[in-house]
Amino acid sequence: MMPIGKAGAQQMNKERGADPGEVWEKAAGGPQEFEVASVHANRSGGDSYSSMALDGDGNAYWVMTGHDKLSPEGSLFSAKNQSLLHYIVFAYRLNGTEELALRFDYFKGAELHVPDWVRNDRYDIEARAPRSATKDEMRLMMQSLLEDRFKLRVHWETRQVPVFALVEEKPGKLGPQLKPHPASDDCLKTKFAPGEGAGAPAVSALPIPCGWIARLPVSQPGEDRIGGRDVPLSMLASSLPWQTGLVVVGRPVIDRTGLGGDVDFQLDWVRDDTSEMNNSESGGTFREALKNQLGLKLEPANGPIEVLVIDHVEQPGEN
Repeated sequence: MMPIGKAGAQQMNKERGADPGEVWEKAAGGPQEFEVASVHANRSGGDSYSSMALDGDGNAYWVMTGHDKLSPEGSLFSAKNQSLLHYIVFAYRLNGTEELALRFDYFKGAELHVPDWVRNDRYDIEARAPRSATKDEMRLMMQSLLEDRFKLRVHWETRQVPVFALVEEKPGKLGPQLKPHPASDDCLKTKFAPGEGAGAPAVSALPIPCGWIARLPVSQPGEDRIGGRDVPLSMLASSLPWQTGLVVVGRPVIDRTGLGGDVDFQLDWVRDDTSEMNNSESGGTFREALKNQLGLKLEPANGPIEVLVIDHVEQPGEN
């Protein structure tokens, strides 16, 4: 397989006990600030909007199309009718598991008890960077803004909690829809299948930027399809509770496949009847798809997850 990418390197540092943000924050240049910024409570409602996706560690929770704007560089940041929690997810580049732990007191042992207003109150932020900035540089500027205007103080903790371990169904045998990311794909262009995802595109033609996991178009209601391009299995694992729904995968998922390298994958399944399920088991239909298409399975276990803990936060005054 190909060498581990950025997200994989981040996961390796987590396992060595490093701050989850250490790798990408250092690569983006360390603490930075917007040149000018305004923060206002949103009292008019309306559609939620942001000039760049407020995603965390490369996860997109909407259907990708050829018209989506992906992580643009520039000097302006604009977002309207967004919760403070969304801005925190963006600023600290939270992965799927880290975001869910912050959003819901659902994972046993990872109840963070975030104030309701952080989840529910809406804010508009307009800001200008001192120069053209990458998305990760914008994240660092957002950290400084949240610390200044919301008096936000956070720290990372490692907690041992009930998890699902992602492992190989049969050692050494991967499924047909899980492939090592090919060296011939230089990631310079996002690939779109004919019709922008209609039908089931080949794994090699996923309409996803490298380093992302996203929901993909489906052919009929009741189906689900996700895919990733040039991602480590640790990133696939951490995204599963969100991408499948908490009732289907009700625990954090950690990668214990032992496989290095970045992969391309696509996973299709039909939704389960989840009315009788609890957070100790995942859905049968999804598990069958995981086994047959990717050659992977989930096993109940205990393991470490990283959580972002809010130590202090205040509602801002009027600008």
